[in-house]
Amino acid sequence: MNLKDVFDQTILYACNDWGLGHIARSIPIIEQLVSQNNTIYFAGNKKQNAIVLEYFPTIQYVSLDGYNFRFSGSGKWSFEMASNFFRLKRKMYDEFEFVKTFCQKYPISLVISDHRYAFRKRDIPSIFITHQVTLPLKGLQKTANYWHIKQLKKFTAIWVLDDEKHTYAGTLSVSSITLPIYYIGIQSRFSSIRKPKEDFVLAVISGPEPYASQLFMEIVQFASNTNQPIKCICSEKYKLVDFPSNLEVLDGLSWKEMDVLFYRCDSIISRSGYTTIMDVIRLGKKAMFIPTPGQLEQVYLAELHP
Repeated sequence: MNLKDVFDQTILYACNDWGLGHIARSIPIIEQLVSQNNTIYFAGNKKQNAIVLEYFPTIQYVSLDGYNFRFSGSGKWSFEMASNFFRLKRKMYDEFEFVKTFCQKYPISLVISDHRYAFRKRDIPSIFITHQVTLPLKGLQKTANYWHIKQLKKFTAIWVLDDEKHTYAGTLSVSSITLPIYYIGIQSRFSSIRKPKEDFVLAVISGPEPYASQLFMEIVQFASNTNQPIKCICSEKYKLVDFPSNLEVLDGLSWKEMDVLFYRCDSIISRSGYTTIMDVIRLGKKAMFIPTPGQLEQVYLAELHP
């Protein structure tokens, strides 16, 4: 079942909360599903639900806790993910039970998961959304890729955020899984219509702490070495005694307000998360990507999109 073929369904939808990229790329998918006369129940944490309601004020939503991973900021990403594995397993059990209970109460005909491994139901078609069918892991880390593929095989089909030529995700979107795979192209909430821009750099602080704070300090250092105006979007209020005069720090913005800045900016500085890369491509902007230290996927994507 491809995205373009989903009509008149009652859908239970949820996405990963490791970063806001998953909810951002879900916006255009939900928009298309709604346009195809589907009824959506969105399950998310407080922040995710608030974002969804900003774009879809009438959508039905329900509370579902996220994974709430913890990171040290050491750059040893694989080790940090391994240390969160048991927390992931517990949350997977909870979300699997959540779907089972919810589907007993409501006439759900399709379950859609953006990278939540256990958000599915055995007797209802369940779709997994991802851009990485294959994780970019090496050596002993390949065990994680084996586990990843094993989880994907439990779904009915996979929607891959790339084209069949693997233009944007490269080897990440290459699949050897004997499961229906549908390449649904890049997904961005932005329009490709070119709009007037201004001479400022938009810096986007994202990702889990303390990596987000580390990126913010890199932006401060970058601003100190240039005269170009920089507007920095933060989800947290970072406090410094003295900001460079060309750096404007913006926190507490709504997503619709942030969208305006994405359209207006001359270029973007951000982590090399795949959702941001899709947005940059759709907007036709120049970008400088700074991968999260130790996160091989972002390192790979930054090299693929220099």
